[in-house]
Amino acid sequence: MNKKILSSIAHFAVAWLLCAIPVAAQIDVDDVSASIVRIRAYDNDKVVAEGSGFVVNEKGYVLTNAHLIEKAEELTVWSLKIRAEVVAQRVFANRAMNLALLHVQDLNLPPLNLSEQGADVGRAVQTLQFGATGDVQLAHGAIGAYQNVFGKKSSLPVAHLLQHNALITAQSFGMPLFNECGDVVAINLPDPSSSSWPFRKAQPSGTISALRSGDIIAALQGRKIAHTVVKSKCLSAVERAERARKAAADSLRVAKAQADLASAAAKKAKAKEEATQQAAEQAKARADSASKAAADSLKAAKAKADSLAQAKARADAAKKAATDSLKATKAKADSLEAAKAKADSLRAAEVRAQAKADSLKAAKAKAAQRLQWGIIAGVGLVLLALLGWLLLSRRKLIAALKNPRQLVQQMSRRVTKKEAAKAIAKGPKHGLALAGFDSRGERIHIELAPAQFASQRLGLSLGRHPDLVDEIVADENVSRRHLRIATQGDQFYVEDLNSSNGTFLNDQRLSPFKPARLDYGTKVALGDLVLMASKL
Repeated sequence: MNKKILSSIAHFAVAWLLCAIPVAAQIDVDDVSASIVRIRAYDNDKVVAEGSGFVVNEKGYVLTNAHLIEKAEELTVWSLKIRAEVVAQRVFANRAMNLALLHVQDLNLPPLNLSEQGADVGRAVQTLQFGATGDVQLAHGAIGAYQNVFGKKSSLPVAHLLQHNALITAQSFGMPLFNECGDVVAINLPDPSSSSWPFRKAQPSGTISALRSGDIIAALQGRKIAHTVVKSKCLSAVERAERARKAAADSLRVAKAQADLASAAAKKAKAKEEATQQAAEQAKARADSASKAAADSLKAAKAKADSLAQAKARADAAKKAATDSLKATKAKADSLEAAKAKADSLRAAEVRAQAKADSLKAAKAKAAQRLQWGIIAGVGLVLLALLGWLLLSRRKLIAALKNPRQLVQQMSRRVTKKEAAKAIAKGPKHGLALAGFDSRGERIHIELAPAQFASQRLGLSLGRHPDLVDEIVADENVSRRHLRIATQGDQFYVEDLNSSNGTFLNDQRLSPFKPARLDYGTKVALGDLVLMASKL
């Protein structure tokens, strides 16, 4: 290759890298916005706090601020991808660090990477905020200082913060702070020195505080939550440009050396090509001679092969004729033997049929005789039972007339039994049994009778607290009031009472306070405790 061409290519590569690297310092908003969610906290169906968060792994775990979820009755998340509010479960909240983790079932959003190195003072950073139309916008700034937050009873810091000047709104608390490589170095939070704890009404000022990624990684590792950590240090745009310039210069020197080697190799290749062409002409002459000899040999071999093929065809025809004759003889012998076996079978069947007819005739006569005697004995037993009942009723009536008070008590007990029977009749015809094994391997068996459902119109509640539920389930996975089972006619329904570990029907998690149909043979899971529903 020409030296001028190689030199032009190398200079173009250096110029392209120097122009492209500063542009790459800005993160792709469309790419990272898929991992951003808006969080709302509800109390008595009213929004009491709003903020932001971001996804840290593929299983639906979301990081946000602890002050957003404090005393919240219900939490929801919303993203640009889902475009709907989805219920979220609280995993943990650390008030000292103002850090919380939520879990959303089947969220299916891509996670962001956490930087292990963080970012130094003076480094450029970027963060996000929700615009007026709900879109995600980018804000730029730089790290001004580091700050440590100390506990009231400890001389050691409970949180490591940094301060930056990227402009955000109040709803941007909980947003990630990115370095120039697009990795998360911190999470935005209100000023910890603010007197309006828990900062629900705090507004951003010129300097924004953020919890550093080292504390976030330690919190996730302590609870064994999967996440992705980038261990390499992020270089600034200037550092990357300088590194690219040095690499391009090295590449240019290597290209120049390769061009010199290529020129020398081209000269050697030309001399070798001339020698090769001369050798090829000599080889062609020898090949033509060998080709003519091979053609003559091939012609003789073909004639011999044709003769052998004709002899083989004649031998195959004779073999086929002998085989067909043998098959015909064998088929005729098999047919004769089958006919003989069929005749023997018919004679045996005729003998068995005659014996069976004689046996049926004798059994019929015997059964008729037994029926007559059975009718006579049954009539006698009915007459004796009727006579005994009349004598017993007469004695009870005489005894009741002698003791009127006892008669009144008996009638009262009969009325009570009738009322109980009416109550049972209002419930389902059959009860429900739940069976399984607890976390210690001990068997659990719960029986819910029809009378229990009849006495509790709203259904029977199950849980761990003896004063709050109708049926106690003593297992660490079960909440104090975990679920309720109700009936409508003969159909059972199960409802999750906003339990901590959730209620599952055949591995499908139920939404809180939304009844679902429960059939016999269904697996009912109270957290990790799995019970099988069956007919009682």
